[in-house]
Amino acid sequence: MRIKIPINGIECEIIEDTLIIRSDKPLKVLSSAPLNGGFTQARTIINHQVPKDFHHSEPDKFLNEIAEKLRLPKPIVGLLTAVNIKDNISIYSKIMDDLIVTALVTSGLSYPATAGDKVFEKDSGTINIIVLINGDLTNSCMVNALMTSIEAKCAALRELDVRSRYSNNVATGTTSDAILIACTSVGKRIYYAGLATDLGMLIGECVKNAVKDSSLKFLGERSLLKRLEERGITLNDLVATAMELYTSSKSDVEISKALRDGLIKAMSDINVASFIIGAIRLQEDGELGLIPNLSRDLFLQDPITLIADESIGLALANYIAGTWGIHNFLNYERVKPGIMSKAGPFLDDVIGGLIAGVFSKIMSER
Repeated sequence: MRIKIPINGIECEIIEDTLIIRSDKPLKVLSSAPLNGGFTQARTIINHQVPKDFHHSEPDKFLNEIAEKLRLPKPIVGLLTAVNIKDNISIYSKIMDDLIVTALVTSGLSYPATAGDKVFEKDSGTINIIVLINGDLTNSCMVNALMTSIEAKCAALRELDVRSRYSNNVATGTTSDAILIACTSVGKRIYYAGLATDLGMLIGECVKNAVKDSSLKFLGERSLLKRLEERGITLNDLVATAMELYTSSKSDVEISKALRDGLIKAMSDINVASFIIGAIRLQEDGELGLIPNLSRDLFLQDPITLIADESIGLALANYIAGTWGIHNFLNYERVKPGIMSKAGPFLDDVIGGLIAGVFSKIMSER
């Protein structure tokens, strides 16, 4: 499988489970690669796919053996990934006058994390970023390009609302990301690659788009239900919470199924989704102490002066089921069953409004 790269002298292809980038002349490279990382030169760059349970005490030697089997031109810089490269790779190129930037990204997001998290698992997921630049970058500019690429990756994950599995904060990457910047050393000398430079703007656009596209190939649709699950709230939690206040003689199994179907349908409504997403954002700002005149500590106590949270729950319940929804919401708000007792001020009320509205609508139709 050949991949077209708009930089003269560079060829790219995927052979079985290895992405191979070859250059007619040595490329100047800065990377965190397992094989020949750091500042170096390379005629070949590879990103090799391994099994998900791959563990090797000397990954550099393993990659070197792969390169030997493929008879690739040396020197070589090598990366590892557990995702299917052919299905997951995303490539984005941008040209401005003599500047050409191409980003090649594979994203395995099984273990997204936020910088500063306490990571308690040894398994890893990997976002591998390769940036090819047709230009003559100084060493400091290479570092600048690497910095801009990482910022673009973080921006892409924020725009997709990818959450850390360890803290539920917006992920800044995975537990074992790798990055590689390579330039041809052709043309005029380039000293900077920050966000205000032409090169920085090209890198930012290419990397952000490639990371987003590759990540979506791995994650699939960013549905509201998936985003709630990443925050520790599952469909089963919502059904169980709703059923805690169920007292009718009708079958629990029948009502549970109707609830499940009703919740899925409700969350596909753009207005319901907007209520919930709005509450999620407010919850996050509250936990960060970003709601004006409301400290984080006071917010977490759910003070009686904060009524916007109940207002959202009431509005959502009313939107779904009218007066009966409001009446039912007040019961859930008073008892706070199930997942509501663990959620924060805005999340517990929007959950209450959702399940109260759906439950009321279901019962009114029976």
